[in-house]
Amino acid sequence: MQPATVDAPFDDPDYLFEPWWPGLRAIAFIEAGGLRLQAHGLSDALAAFPELNELAPQLCADGVVLDGTLLVLDRGGSPDGTLLRRRLENGRRSGRPAYVASDLIWCDAAPWARRPYRARRQRLQEILPDGDRAVVGHGYRGEGTLLAEALARIGLDGLSARRLDARYRAGPSGDAWLRAPIVPVPARGGRPSLSLIQRLPLEL
Repeated sequence: MQPATVDAPFDDPDYLFEPWWPGLRAIAFIEAGGLRLQAHGLSDALAAFPELNELAPQLCADGVVLDGTLLVLDRGGSPDGTLLRRRLENGRRSGRPAYVASDLIWCDAAPWARRPYRARRQRLQEILPDGDRAVVGHGYRGEGTLLAEALARIGLDGLSARRLDARYRAGPSGDAWLRAPIVPVPARGGRPSLSLIQRLPLEL
């Protein structure tokens, strides 16, 4: 599913709003205790992020397909684009890889793509507890402009909006998944850390 772009953040109780984390979109396939990562432009994403093998035993289910974002964190736990590029370009294992799961495509030996996002998200939270390498992203229902203001103050430049009653669609998402730009304000206390995901209240 490919997100559509809107001009600005908005409020709507039919949407869950989250940070748009600066990383690489990746699909995670977990089966028989093993992990395979599929990311655009990489023949073997797991070769560049071998530490994420910890994701498989972290899950409370098997035969799972997740949609999410690969990040590389610096020593302070903040996403670092330079460290990510080094991983992708020459395999240098600097920084700490992390995976932010945002959607569930397959679970319980059945496809979940036709189920509404609200149900997919709730099941995702049940099977993936927060860990050192992987978390489920948190966000706000309905309050996109409020979240955008908070994200701008910590230097992020995008907001994700997913319609709670929408199915997972192959190709263009229509109104099911939107990306809104944010004008970032230089952060006073450094860049946002991954722990921010776990502090945001998830409200469905």
